[in-house]
Amino acid sequence: MGQRAAILKEAPHKAAAKLYMNCQISEKNQRKAYNGWSVRTDVQPQGGLKPVWDYANSNFAEFPRFMEDRALVERWRQTFAIYFGEVRGEPSPGWLGQRPGA
Repeated sequence: MGQRAAILKEAPHKAAAKLYMNCQISEKNQRKAYNGWSVRTDVQPQGGLKPVWDYANSNFAEFPRFMEDRALVERWRQTFAIYFGEVRGEPSPGWLGQRPGA
């Protein structure tokens, strides 16, 4: 799934930010999308997947509203933990993780 990103209005190095964003959304990088789907509509998914918008249970416009209901998100997290186990491993460098300080 696509991640949200932006170039901030007051960014001190707008040209570098634009270069980075252009690289991230380039056709070459989008073809390497690890989850099979690109944020670009002109890049077809790999592995026999349909474009993500063709799946009836995908609704990207409602995702931010879903994430605002933290109680519901936590219930889903607990449900997934029952079936798949708790998240394990070190957080990604530069990211505090789901439970900072734990």
